[in-house]
Amino acid sequence: MPKERRRSSREVGRAGYNLAETEICDEVAQMAEPGGCAAASVKSRTVPQVTITPEDDEGCTREMKQEDLDEVNGRLRRKLSNSSISSTGSSVFEESEDDVISDSETKSKGIVTLEQLVDSGEQNKSWWKLKTLVNLPLLASQRKRISWVQLAGHKGCFKAGGEGIILKKYSENEKICFEHLKDDVLSHFVPTYHGVVESDGEQFLQMTDLLGTFEGPNVMDCKMGVRTYLEGELVRACERPKLRQDLYEKMVEVDREAPTPEEHKQKAVTKPRYMQWRETLSSTHTLGFRIEGVKKADGTCHTDFKRTRSKEQVMQVFRDFVGGNKNVINAYVSKLKEIKQTLDMSEFFKRHEVIGSSLLFIHNRVARAEVWLIDFGKTTQLPEGQTLQHCVPWQEGNREDGYLWGLENLIQILSSVATE
Repeated sequence: MPKERRRSSREVGRAGYNLAETEICDEVAQMAEPGGCAAASVKSRTVPQVTITPEDDEGCTREMKQEDLDEVNGRLRRKLSNSSISSTGSSVFEESEDDVISDSETKSKGIVTLEQLVDSGEQNKSWWKLKTLVNLPLLASQRKRISWVQLAGHKGCFKAGGEGIILKKYSENEKICFEHLKDDVLSHFVPTYHGVVESDGEQFLQMTDLLGTFEGPNVMDCKMGVRTYLEGELVRACERPKLRQDLYEKMVEVDREAPTPEEHKQKAVTKPRYMQWRETLSSTHTLGFRIEGVKKADGTCHTDFKRTRSKEQVMQVFRDFVGGNKNVINAYVSKLKEIKQTLDMSEFFKRHEVIGSSLLFIHNRVARAEVWLIDFGKTTQLPEGQTLQHCVPWQEGNREDGYLWGLENLIQILSSVATE
């Protein structure tokens, strides 16, 4: 492994990501504007360090009262000003069957929480009240900004930890993966794992913030592989087939012609049918990966890539993502090739079915670029003696995930963009 890469791995913060709903973009935009008016006014601007958006059916939120502001003063305010911002959501291994198929259709509506660990007692009571406030402005230094975003996933899986630390909802499966990865050659490309911590009666995995050292980061999440569900999930769904009206409604919302005449008549589809149909919509089916979300330094966010299937469509997304900067594209190609070489040597990779994992792309305006492997909640170890090739077609029972096939396509696509 090149020394330069190892040095970068120590310098760059690490965490598990997946990226946020468009509703958080306005908050991010206030913090991410490079230079110009934003830099000139940063001393007088207030930064929303705690932002909760529990809207009712009419989109209304509670206004702050004077007693709310009074509680912000003192030690609690100082604690919050040193914290990071975290959005909620990601996949976890112990998710419900409905969560398996919910993904971007039912992910959190941009709810952003910051839940710093505090001592029990009266201060804890005040903190609970603060978590219910809307758009609470807290002063912050120029270097503080929203450094952690998530564009896809499940509600309630992330919290802010200590300085530069993200807490991810505990998953025994993901914990085991991180423990194995620490001794694998892939350790240079995954978030640093800091063990388990308990908060408010729940356990969380501690990981370092991958965006912690980036100013004005541009972020993209690409979910790798030819399927985003485990074989076991499909088997369980097939064992208990049931016509689901809600899945039919989701299907026709995307494509009115997708259901068969019989399904239209029943106004319902089975879960296995829906799971497999949904994978055919995006480049997961055609290229072995799909773009989940993009957040740019100017605060704009995009998560609607369900129908992005063709190579040309993917190329255009990457062109927009890097703003035509060939230095960034070339840096990404180099990182991806390095990751592929490392995957070929990785014992962990050979012995795991890698499902629902993503590559996180990060770059800034000075063309500093990184790529990280994230999200191992569904990555499952194979029985003793079994291995996967990760590049052959998936057939039910062979557990192949198509990860390398998708990575090779990704490298080829970015290489084409670089040579335009």
